[in-house]
Amino acid sequence: MHSRYKMLGIHTIIFLTVFLVIRIITMQFITAPNAMLILIPIGFAWLIAPRPHVVQMQSGKEYGLKFLFSKKVYKM
Repeated sequence: MHSRYKMLGIHTIIFLTVFLVIRIITMQFITAPNAMLILIPIGFAWLIAPRPHVVQMQSGKEYGLKFLFSKKVYKM
């Protein structure tokens, strides 16, 4: 598997997992359906999920994931 697709796949899986977990938790506390039921989990998932990180090297592009609270880039 190409490292670009692996990076995007891992990013998507982590984002969806965090979104669904937070969505289930917010559904326990917010009983009336409104926009906050969707916006709160999307916001938290966007903050917590790792960002795709691409570095142009002499040998080609290097792909990785970078978390918001960490300076370290996890390379694919």
